[in-house]
Amino acid sequence: MEESCDMIKELKPLVKHSGIYGIGIVLTRGIGFLMIPVYTRYLVPRDYGVLEMLDMMLFLVGILVAMGLHSAVFRFYALYDDPAEKRQVVTTALVYSAVVSSLVSAVLLLLADPIANILLGEREFAPLVRVASLTLLFTNLSEIPMVYWRVQQKTALYVAVNLARTVLGVLAVVYFLVIAKQGVQGVVYANLLTNAVAGTAMFATVLASLPRRVDRHKLLAMLRYGAPLIVQSLATFVLVFSDRFFLRYYANLNEVGVYSLGYKLASIVTVLVSLPFGMTWQWQQFELAKSEDARGKYAKIQTYWLLVSVFVGLGVSVLARDVLRIVAPPSYWAGAAVVPLIVLSYVLADVRSVIVSGILVQQATHRLIPISLAAAAINLLLNFLLVSRYHAMGAAVATALSYAAGLVLAHYVAQRTYFVRYEYGRNILILAGATLIYLVSTLIHLPLISSLLVNTLLLATFGLMLFWLLNREERVLFRDLGRLVGQRMFSGNQALAE
Repeated sequence: MEESCDMIKELKPLVKHSGIYGIGIVLTRGIGFLMIPVYTRYLVPRDYGVLEMLDMMLFLVGILVAMGLHSAVFRFYALYDDPAEKRQVVTTALVYSAVVSSLVSAVLLLLADPIANILLGEREFAPLVRVASLTLLFTNLSEIPMVYWRVQQKTALYVAVNLARTVLGVLAVVYFLVIAKQGVQGVVYANLLTNAVAGTAMFATVLASLPRRVDRHKLLAMLRYGAPLIVQSLATFVLVFSDRFFLRYYANLNEVGVYSLGYKLASIVTVLVSLPFGMTWQWQQFELAKSEDARGKYAKIQTYWLLVSVFVGLGVSVLARDVLRIVAPPSYWAGAAVVPLIVLSYVLADVRSVIVSGILVQQATHRLIPISLAAAAINLLLNFLLVSRYHAMGAAVATALSYAAGLVLAHYVAQRTYFVRYEYGRNILILAGATLIYLVSTLIHLPLISSLLVNTLLLATFGLMLFWLLNREERVLFRDLGRLVGQRMFSGNQALAE
């Protein structure tokens, strides 16, 4: 019982802020999921594929512009004790991001024609590339302000601003797509309008509260810290987006659109688990490293994180077919086939998030470079071998195998940097139980309502299996954490309302 109380004390900050982040993410992404029927009604799969390829471009360029500075702000903000030094870290990152983003966006505007030809196969999409280039600038203006609020632990403000931006985005999409009926062009214009308003407002608000002097030495130190993380971010880009490029090349934009919708459905795992916990873990891992028995606590947190993400991921996987039958026309239903494999990839990424903590707290970020390069190379090779033959399913298999390879490599390096005795036996049982339940669900072919009920019962069965894996102290721990989450949700809603 004493161990349970001690663990709750350590987990309380993680649950506290994750609870509020979770509210915001569920609300914002929930609104996004509610928009799926709108997108699938007014956009054909080819249009959805175009949007996905433009997102791929923005993700890649955003990595190069950021230079790992977001992670560096977390590290260096915690490094200094003087509030003035802390604020100067943010000012330096803010100004650097604005200047570099402006220059890169200008280059993209000039190269819109060849980019459209390479990315989408047709120069007629060049106007969309130009609009997306401007969107990149305004999106990046908001990134450092959002990081600043996170390091200040202003979670309610962070959530409220994100929610306001989401609502503005939905209204813009409804106008341009539903009312003005501008198709894929309307969605791109809506994104530009939303990010222009939000990015400008956030940048101006935060800059006004900070000192105006940029510290060149701090900038160089942050860039040295963040530079190795660029490789990791580029590897993440390859893992997340390269399959779309192979699909566009070996198949067509229609298949990219269908695959991307399945991918979006699988991302519910990130909405409910990965993002809320990950956003808090990004700074909490450094605080936890200072505590006694930090390694044992890392092991426990890894198991508990896996338990929650697998439970949510299994729910998404077994219900994917039924959900797509409800929210999308038949032309998109094939996307359900890739959901379990993409869910598995997200689960493996959650495990990796804890495992690499030892590398980060030891400031050995350079050791992430070979891991990231190897995972990216494996992904590109598997995409080349599988997508040409099996299209969307080949892309999903390549993604899952690549995440698995990246996890194995990360574990090997991390254990030699900062050894942690993880609970391998329980990890295997959790994954094996989920696999068994999913395989049973694939044998069920019933009408929609009956299928929903039976799959929900299967998920409840898995919940009982997980309960059996916990000891008495851990059951008390999860009960108390459940109460804490409920309190956080209530107080978080009050904070947002205020």
